[in-house]
Amino acid sequence: MNDRQLRPVYLIGMGGSAYALWYFYSVGETLLAVAFAVLTVFCVVRLRKLSTDT
Repeated sequence: MNDRQLRPVYLIGMGGSAYALWYFYSVGETLLAVAFAVLTVFCVVRLRKLSTDT
């Protein structure tokens, strides 16, 4: 996949992970919230790395 195709994937991943993070944190599932926080940070880092390469 090229850069133009990966950007929406990372944006959707960030949005979905952030929503799941909020949901699991609000219902008290801390372990799952932490897992989605890590996934959200991973997507942000990968998107930033992709943006700085172009």
